[in-house]
Amino acid sequence: MTLDTSFVAAVLEGIEGTLAELIERVKTSELQASLDVLQSRVTALRVSIEPRASELIATEGHESQQPVEV
Repeated sequence: MTLDTSFVAAVLEGIEGTLAELIERVKTSELQASLDVLQSRVTALRVSIEPRASELIATEGHESQQPVEV
């Protein structure tokens, strides 16, 4: 199944925000640290996808339609 890269990046950005909220609300420092690591990984994945989407926009002149394998 393939998904549009801009959609995947937007979903990952939403997950990052959710994790940020959890990190603020969780009282256990160990759990906060684990969530922080997860958030960092999600951020890295999103950033790795976004440049490809912006390159496609620059070369094609419209929104990204590049598929992402899931």
